Amino acid sequence: MKIYLRPITLDDGAMIVKWRNSSDVSSHCFDKKPITMKSNEAFYKAYVETGKYKQFIVERIEESFGVSSYSIATVYLKDFDKVNNRCELCIFTSDDQEWNTESQSIAVRLLLEKAFVEYGVHKVYTFVFADNKDEVGLMYNAGLSKEAVLIKEALNSAGDYVDVLRMSIMAEDYKKEEKHE
Repeated sequence: MKIYLRPITLDDGAMIVKWRNSSDVSSHCFDKKPITMKSNEAFYKAYVETGKYKQFIVERIEESFGVSSYSIATVYLKDFDKVNNRCELCIFTSDDQEWNTESQSIAVRLLLEKAFVEYGVHKVYTFVFADNKDEVGLMYNAGLSKEAVLIKEALNSAGDYVDVLRMSIMAEDYKKEEKHE
């Protein structure tokens, strides 16, 4: 499986709106409000165009019958703290069958590479619902470790407050991990 990240464009809006409004996808989000093409465009102009968010479309390259690629998800870095040299990693799941454990792992590693190598941050962190074993496992697999448990931090899709893990990885730990692969 070959995966790569390409910068998101405004033309990706319809796909983003479709993915984000899927109940399977929104159940992973802290903000579960549906989005519209208009709200997505406003978000894009305020955050992506300004560089506040570094957002990418995850593309799968298919080589079975010639080379083609297609979008399977989006990932991004946000809240760049230039004083403390850190940012937040976010994965935006999709309901595409290709957005599976293997493709997610590759996409997270590619995003970490961008954070540490291209953007030169010192620390990357993320927030994950503590009871979402797949996402917690994905982050552990990518080298992040549990930093804190935020008790009853966010509402789940059933409307209950649940614990959230803050997970992180430092640049030096990322570099050690990459040397062992």
